Amino acid sequence: CLETKIKNKTTKKIVLWLECVQPNCRSKRILAIKRCKHFELGGDKKRKGKVIQF
Repeated sequence: CLETKIKNKTTKKIVLWLECVQPNCRSKRILAIKRCKHFELGGDKKRKGKVIQF
């Protein structure tokens, strides 16, 4: 019997709860995004090889 160590996940699944804003609708929907360590909503996207400008 070989014992293998099970690694814990260091990331969380990002889930967005979307809700309709119409007064007579109010339906809800869940949108799952992949696992990631850092999540920023509406921030600038990081690009490779981009020159930093001040």
